[in-house]
Amino acid sequence: MKNELLDPAFYPFFIKKLQERLSGSSVMPIDQVERIQQSVEFVLANGKEGSLPERFEQGKEQLTQRLSALQKLYQTIQDNYQSFGIESLEESLDEIGNFFSGYDLDYGAAEVDQAFLDYQLAEAVPADFVGLDFYERFLHNLAAKASFLKHIPENQIYELLDHYQRGLGFDYRKDVNNLFEIVFKQMVGKLLLCKKEIHTLLFNPIEAQYVLGKIKRQKIFPELESVFQQNEYYRRVFQQYQVTICRLLDPEKAVRFFIVNGNRKKTLELPSTMSATRFNQLLEAYDVADQPEKIQLITDGISAPEDFKEYLENSEESPEFYKSLFKHLDKNFIKILALFVMRDFDCDKSEDILDTKASDRLSNLLKDYIKTFSFVVRSELFVDVNEYQLLPRDIS
Repeated sequence: MKNELLDPAFYPFFIKKLQERLSGSSVMPIDQVERIQQSVEFVLANGKEGSLPERFEQGKEQLTQRLSALQKLYQTIQDNYQSFGIESLEESLDEIGNFFSGYDLDYGAAEVDQAFLDYQLAEAVPADFVGLDFYERFLHNLAAKASFLKHIPENQIYELLDHYQRGLGFDYRKDVNNLFEIVFKQMVGKLLLCKKEIHTLLFNPIEAQYVLGKIKRQKIFPELESVFQQNEYYRRVFQQYQVTICRLLDPEKAVRFFIVNGNRKKTLELPSTMSATRFNQLLEAYDVADQPEKIQLITDGISAPEDFKEYLENSEESPEFYKSLFKHLDKNFIKILALFVMRDFDCDKSEDILDTKASDRLSNLLKDYIKTFSFVVRSELFVDVNEYQLLPRDIS
């Protein structure tokens, strides 16, 4: 802001404004005098050319137009923002409404009531922003928050807040917290897992540690570019997370950085795939074998689901043959295949395998085979499989 005190005409103009404010009284607290001076300087900075009175009126006109546009943005936020019952957020939105009705362009144009505002933003408004500049930055950031939250299913946010509440030990609605920051942190973490579909914003401990390590190792995140391009506010908030995460030396702290589902599953490491030479030798032997020998070769020779999937994609047998093959597979290998398909299709529960819509042969044959089980056998399989999880794919 220009230092108007360097202009010889400023002092007489400022004294006149003070006299208008005094309205017959001869006493005014020094802090009020300073606020009026800041207000006059702020309005003049929004004017253009001419004398100080002319610039002051131009500034008031310019600020009035900006105030009108900002009030429309505020109404749009009010119409679209879902607070999920967080009282501090609802109070902040109401208080901003009071700003519009009480904004004094003559004597209080540079004032800001920051006490109830800053904690609602993941990125605080710069300290040198005053008056309408402050509220414009605040509300544009708040609009970005509202837009982001609006595209996430409410049930996922409520589930997340329920787990967040358990960590607090009391009702999240009563807590002074930042709804956007809670949700945004989880969502960008899920995107960094490269999930095809996101069914929950919660992490398990393995996922949390994986994402934290990925953020610490990488500098560029193409998985998040589509989010950042929507609004630079999202990029700036994520950069703040990067700084915080790089200070976390203990991987276990990832569980505290993200909101984690406390239900721990057993982690299963898949068998290693065979070499290309060994795999080709298997297929050569397979091509000259009869059907019983083929089944024996596959059940004895393949232990990794990646190899089994590749075999299926490169073989042409009758449906009856594949049904027979699956019946001869070891039951534990069936469970591994189920976990493999779950990870491929981002299924939360093994039961979801039956609803996957895909064209690959493995998932279709596995679905068909599981559907032949009795209800009891199928339920037992699902219970066993749901006790385990595979490590996320390392795509870094």
